[in-house]
Amino acid sequence: MALQSPFWSANVRLQQAADNKKSMRLFEPDKFAVALLQTALVNTGLATIKIDGIFGEQTAKALRGVETRFNMDRDEGIAARQTLGIIDILLQNGQLGQGLAQGDTQLAIKKVKAALQALTFFQTSRQNGTAMDVLTVDALITHFRLSASASTIGASRPVKDTDLATIIERYTQLLGLYKDSATRFRTGAPVNGIFTAAEAPVNGPITFGPAFTNVNSNFGAFIGNNSRAAVLIHEGVHVFDRDSGRKDTHISEFEPAYNAQPADLSLHNPSSYAGFAAHIDLKRDPVPRFGLGPGARGL
Repeated sequence: MALQSPFWSANVRLQQAADNKKSMRLFEPDKFAVALLQTALVNTGLATIKIDGIFGEQTAKALRGVETRFNMDRDEGIAARQTLGIIDILLQNGQLGQGLAQGDTQLAIKKVKAALQALTFFQTSRQNGTAMDVLTVDALITHFRLSASASTIGASRPVKDTDLATIIERYTQLLGLYKDSATRFRTGAPVNGIFTAAEAPVNGPITFGPAFTNVNSNFGAFIGNNSRAAVLIHEGVHVFDRDSGRKDTHISEFEPAYNAQPADLSLHNPSSYAGFAAHIDLKRDPVPRFGLGPGARGL
């Protein structure tokens, strides 16, 4: 079922349009479905229009307004997956895109600061020859394949000061990114498709699509707050590291290859930064890990 809100989920014509099987446009004959659409536009505060069941220019203009407001692909003002999906989220009192992501920066900051504190203490321990924090040692080997000792297992290697400097620099950059989220986050239609939650090129901005939402929608199941924070960390790394999108680098934390990725590649993997921060903050490696993988989306 495409549309989730009880307000209109039982309407077959609207579900058909939301599933992109047959969009609604000017002169749509189903007046009851049109009246529901007009009421939804009014009730969500997206438009102030007359509810008359007639799909005329006022309704088309209101739909174009939705596309403009949320930076979606523009058309002549039709009701289909894109516009109906956004309205459906709002009917459920849900949030999406930039607005939701900006609220999520607080949790992402908490996790990033915890990671920075752990790394700083680890650096000091290495320099002073004092006992290293077991949690940090475990998180470094788990997510970056960096060993605190000379002995290594599999793809891991001994950690170097330059490794720690790289990771600390990246997390520090993320804090600056979140501070400027009002200008460096945006709502829009991702290049990779409307079902993509978020994406970012080098230097940004991060685009959050309507699939980045806290309610179930026709763009996918809702994303929980921990997994949304993981998305913020992941996409943030893409903003600062031009090697982070390479095929041999960009390996999901939900894939078996993640656990065997060599350290030199892990240092550029956005998933490693999201995974390490979650591991430190939670004081264990979560199962499943936070993000958009199987069984994790709603966490």
